[in-house]
Amino acid sequence: MIKAIFFDVDGTLVSFQTHRMSQRLLEGLTRLREKGIKLFIATGRHRHSISPVEVFPFDGYITMNGQFCFAGERILRSNPIPQDIVVQQVEQMEINKVPCLFLGEKETLFINPNPRTDVFPKQLNLPLPLPVAPKQILGQKIYQMTPFFTKEEELSAGDSFFPGLEIMRWHPAFVDVIAPGGGKDRGMDAILEHFDIKLEETMAFGDGENDLPMLRHANIGVAMGNAGDYVKGQADYVTSSVDEDGIVTALEHFCIL
Repeated sequence: MIKAIFFDVDGTLVSFQTHRMSQRLLEGLTRLREKGIKLFIATGRHRHSISPVEVFPFDGYITMNGQFCFAGERILRSNPIPQDIVVQQVEQMEINKVPCLFLGEKETLFINPNPRTDVFPKQLNLPLPLPVAPKQILGQKIYQMTPFFTKEEELSAGDSFFPGLEIMRWHPAFVDVIAPGGGKDRGMDAILEHFDIKLEETMAFGDGENDLPMLRHANIGVAMGNAGDYVKGQADYVTSSVDEDGIVTALEHFCIL
């Protein structure tokens, strides 16, 4: 019996076209809530940039790819990047002039803006903060970095560019970089422990490579129809796309709705 469902945001709950959840999906979430199923967000976004899903009262949140998790006012997991690595990364981004977002607990800091970063407001409907001097990042508790690196640039740079860090990608224009021991699966464990729910009672939905740890970890991992072939190949079930209400389709397939 499924007692907890975890949802990615972009490309899963929220359409890249409309930047919102559909009415049919909202009705489905309400029916799940009425059945007593706990519903959780699991996103690479910062806790202060989840406005597209704030129209529904989720039970808890995995943010920044599992690095900062909370339910209500209670913090359930906090795993920032070690400060010496933050210093190293700030220096490296500045030398190479790589546009990068540094996600802290309360705010997001932005350095080296260039036209590449337009993807945030244009495709994701996410405004970018005003750029800051790199030195303003030093001393801050940073949970995730989002450098604007294509897949090809990431492969070309190799492991030396992000030593000791984990790389998560859900968009071709940028990548999320987090501390070791992170991932949405770790966030799931923190949520499940808090709510006293077993892993075999879980289901998860996602579309990006950063969702793979969660999809593999859940009892039922569902890939959206708009996911890439690699993600689809790792899922237990592939549903239709976000714009075709793939979440509702899968919930009906498994007789949860």
